[in-house]
Amino acid sequence: MTLICDGEITKNIDRYCIENIGIPEIILMENAAKSAVDRIKQLSEDGKLSFDRLLFFCGAGNNGGDGFAMARHFKNMGVDVDVIVFGDIKKMSPSTRTNLEIISNMDIYLEFLTEENIFELNDKIIELSKDKDLLIDCVFGVGLNREIDGYLRTAISSINEAREYSNKLRLVSIDCPSGLNSTNGSIMGTSIVSDFTVTFEFFKKGFLRYGAEKYTGEIFVEKIGVPENAVFDKGEYAEFIDRKYIDDNLKSIESYVHKGDMGKVCVFAGSTGFTGAGFISTRACSRTGTGLTTLICDENIQAIMSEKLDEEMTCNINEWEKVSSLLEKSDAIAFGPGVGITEHKQKLLDFLIDKYDKPKVIDADGLKMIDFNWLHKKSNTIFTPHIGEFSQMVNLSVEEIESDRMAISKNFAKEHDVVLVLKGKNTIVTDGDRVMVNTTGNRGMANGGMGDALTGIILSLCGQGYDNFTAACIGVYLHGLCGDVVFEENNIVNATKLIKIIPNIMKILYNKN
Repeated sequence: MTLICDGEITKNIDRYCIENIGIPEIILMENAAKSAVDRIKQLSEDGKLSFDRLLFFCGAGNNGGDGFAMARHFKNMGVDVDVIVFGDIKKMSPSTRTNLEIISNMDIYLEFLTEENIFELNDKIIELSKDKDLLIDCVFGVGLNREIDGYLRTAISSINEAREYSNKLRLVSIDCPSGLNSTNGSIMGTSIVSDFTVTFEFFKKGFLRYGAEKYTGEIFVEKIGVPENAVFDKGEYAEFIDRKYIDDNLKSIESYVHKGDMGKVCVFAGSTGFTGAGFISTRACSRTGTGLTTLICDENIQAIMSEKLDEEMTCNINEWEKVSSLLEKSDAIAFGPGVGITEHKQKLLDFLIDKYDKPKVIDADGLKMIDFNWLHKKSNTIFTPHIGEFSQMVNLSVEEIESDRMAISKNFAKEHDVVLVLKGKNTIVTDGDRVMVNTTGNRGMANGGMGDALTGIILSLCGQGYDNFTAACIGVYLHGLCGDVVFEENNIVNATKLIKIIPNIMKILYNKN
């Protein structure tokens, strides 16, 4: 299980291992170095980089100590290794200084660049990088909490320039790209732009910020010897929704089930000009395995929808007796995709929030009409906004939300006692206590209909008896996985193509292949 934690976690790990277990700091540094070296060797075997000629950029902190230890390992493997050192040697920890002294006694070229020789710094970095296969960034680790300025800002710009010198040259950052805030993902004045980042023990929360991947490249989380049962403060953390989570939470389906056992649900969706939203959300629901699915829509589109939908039923939203009867028999409902914003639908949504006590998935137009004053008790509700909709819901700018999506999402869900699905890259699911981050999905899914399909998928899982949080987690994973399969053959993931393959992907998940 890989947890997502803020940058402070590194201090807590070190403190626990040193004070509670008795692992010396230099051993932790050695473990980090060895695991990073092993990952780079694997990347080489995979054909993603070469490391015959290495250039390390090491700071005066413990991140630099990791780099010095890595340089020793590579040198012992017969690799050509050069090291550039930044910072004040006098401020180094004993462990970092020891590793520097070791490589000083080996046949490794060392160059010390300080503010005094800033004028030759750029030329020196470019010159030493020209014949290299791989640059390794160990200037700053996850503890960086200030803007980078002075000669170090110049140095980072020069390293990035050197990276661009050759199409074959690759750059690996150790623990965190120097200049990227590992807690919130902001750029501290400037940042290394990496092809790969090797981080330790936990995925860092800042890596989830939109745009951070430009600096991190592909991320790998490596162990450094912290026991699995270690107990220490992890701060505000989240977990990934991965295949193991799905395998652990997906219910088996008995051979003797009938349609009533698989859930009866209602979808309030669609209006003039938005019939597609009604179709996609309803069809995605039935394709995910719901026993009985009914689309409740405007009278003027009901005939159209009845023709398009084969396995699903339809109902006129104005025929209250029929609607009321369906609600009484239903196991869950969804409200919002293309439903339209009218006074009648506003009152209907208020009624459903207040009186309908079974699971409700609210999306799209429903989010624009929701009255938070109605959420005065356990509303048994799932909200599924994209970040623009969520911005309006919490009265914060998109930029403010992106600075800490996890915390803002969690606080909102806790305050309103709901499950929140904040859609987008690395979709977040939280109930105000637990926070999960999705691992499936791709850029090809950024087009119309994707959210409607997700609403239908989550609704189906609610109807099948999953609790709201689990239904949302499985739903976003399944939705993204279907999108990934379609994306393998198409540059754009069309919603109709996605919902067609839901049953096939469900079969794979159930069979655990």
